[in-house]
Amino acid sequence: MKNIIITILALIIISCGGGNKEANQSAQNTNEQKTVSSVNQSKQIDDQKEFFDMKYVYKGVRVDKAKFDEELKNARENNGYAKRNLDFLNRKFADDNERKKYSIEFISNVNYDSFSETFSSWDRYSEDLTDYYADEYLYVEQNLALKKAREELLKLNKKDADVYFALFLSHFACDSLYYFEEEKKYLTEWKKAGGTNISMMISKYDDDNAYSNKMKLVDYIIETPDSLRAEKLLADAYNNGFSRYIAKYTGYIDLFNENNYSLTSVVEEGTAHIASVTIVPEMVNTNIINKYLKTYVVNRLSNDKLYFDDAEYFKNYYGIDLMEYYDGWNSLSFLEFKKNTFLIESRVNMHYYNPEFMNDHIYASFEETKTYNFRLGDINNVEYAEINSISTNDLKDYTKGSKFISFGKFDEEKYLEYIDETMDWRIYSPSFFLCDINNDGKEELMLSGDYDYGGGRGGTVNFTLLLKDNLEIDFDSEIGELINNKDFQDLECIQKIYTEDGKNKMFLLDKSYNKALDIFIDNNEIKNADYFDYITYTYQPKLEWKGSIVNGVPEGALKTDASFDMSKAENASDKAIVSDRTLRMADKLISDAYFAKRETLDKQGQEELLEQRRAEIKSIQDKKGDIKAIEAEMLKILE
Repeated sequence: MKNIIITILALIIISCGGGNKEANQSAQNTNEQKTVSSVNQSKQIDDQKEFFDMKYVYKGVRVDKAKFDEELKNARENNGYAKRNLDFLNRKFADDNERKKYSIEFISNVNYDSFSETFSSWDRYSEDLTDYYADEYLYVEQNLALKKAREELLKLNKKDADVYFALFLSHFACDSLYYFEEEKKYLTEWKKAGGTNISMMISKYDDDNAYSNKMKLVDYIIETPDSLRAEKLLADAYNNGFSRYIAKYTGYIDLFNENNYSLTSVVEEGTAHIASVTIVPEMVNTNIINKYLKTYVVNRLSNDKLYFDDAEYFKNYYGIDLMEYYDGWNSLSFLEFKKNTFLIESRVNMHYYNPEFMNDHIYASFEETKTYNFRLGDINNVEYAEINSISTNDLKDYTKGSKFISFGKFDEEKYLEYIDETMDWRIYSPSFFLCDINNDGKEELMLSGDYDYGGGRGGTVNFTLLLKDNLEIDFDSEIGELINNKDFQDLECIQKIYTEDGKNKMFLLDKSYNKALDIFIDNNEIKNADYFDYITYTYQPKLEWKGSIVNGVPEGALKTDASFDMSKAENASDKAIVSDRTLRMADKLISDAYFAKRETLDKQGQEELLEQRRAEIKSIQDKKGDIKAIEAEMLKILE
């Protein structure tokens, strides 16, 4: 068996290109006498190769080279992030002290403020995307710089807690939990080293709860079992308050889980902020990609999924309208975990995209449970307080010195303009009433009203305001300032005056942010004003994936890797193949076709086929890295 594997590897190396890799003739004759691999065996060996991450590879340039070079030159000279990343890539270290100091500093700075370019949905209709292809180069440079910083820290003989935490962050700042096993290992060592300080993980954009929630995330990574699955991770993140720290909204992302990265963004369009996903279109040869997909994709698209007249597989798989697959009202994000990427509909579904699974992309769903934190439960079930309505004709009897009442008549239009100017929302049918909100035996003048807002995603603005005797909104008293709080007198807010134990109380709720304010005033004194999360939501994941799961993620995703060990590409043409998705696909097709045909031939036919293969390899090497010339040569071979 050992000899068989050696033979397989030798043939794979020969098939991938590079005259310097060919064995001498006698060795080849010997190999020809041994058992050779089938296509399936070659795939098995291919699957055993160490993962080669394309995020660290500059893409082959298929746009106008001169214009691209100018765009990249300008970015590197004028973009602060690009200069920072390139400076670190070029930095030399005098000793371990410098190596540690500058590597940790760079990693921390990227975490604070990384290079991030958002791709707009309108931009994909542009005929020239050269600047975005240059941006992808800047992403690669940031990735390479983080990788260099990590490798420099690993060289240190003495590693303290800061070093281990920076090693973790070198992955996390780049792509969240994509390298989960490595991140867990570094954090475990950090904890052993007595690490307690995660300040380098705290961003200047973080909120007040960031430290405690990020500490929860760190502890979670350390304590969770290696068998952790993606849906369990996300449910735990929702339940423990760290989901926002593992989510991404834009970046250089392998959305289709094929080891091919593109500038990808969640885009919220229009005043409704309906979410969609947009990817920078990649310049490819669709003939090669169509052949690749038709050769290797087992789960064919059904006829009802053919969106284009020409029914090209490429367009169906990669030009797909992801809006077809989720509710655009749900917020979207990306989760990178264990070398896979998921598209998340917040607290609803996880999607897993790959050409092999495009018809069955729902990975998991979430069941939501609500727990009310209000001591009386659901505010809708609490009894209303008693109020006395006042008609606008009778307002004169309850006011003093109001500029909105002239000769006993209420000027409604003038008053509504005042409400609009003061509260930033207009109402059209105000309702005035009396209520002893202060529980002092005297009824206060109040106003309620609403406004149906048609902009954005729409909604209702609700007011329940405490007024002064002159009908103005009371922002002068402490009680008035509390009740009339603009955060709770707004869109998607409700107010309810309720009764409990014979006392009138007021409940303010912002449904959008799940924040509540419970107010109790007794004999004109504020007894309490409790501010809290109205509902605690917990989520239970449900795995929807019908395929096999290995190491917590779907198994069997189709990759666009070349047939050979891409980490060992040495000559210009091999490097060009690695850099370009089309060429990687073509190389795989050619290699597997060679092995498949070889199995059908006798010894003489195999020798002739091998000579033909050597000639093909030489013709590709002679192109010296010219992508278009290599592509043309590969098309001839494939035909």
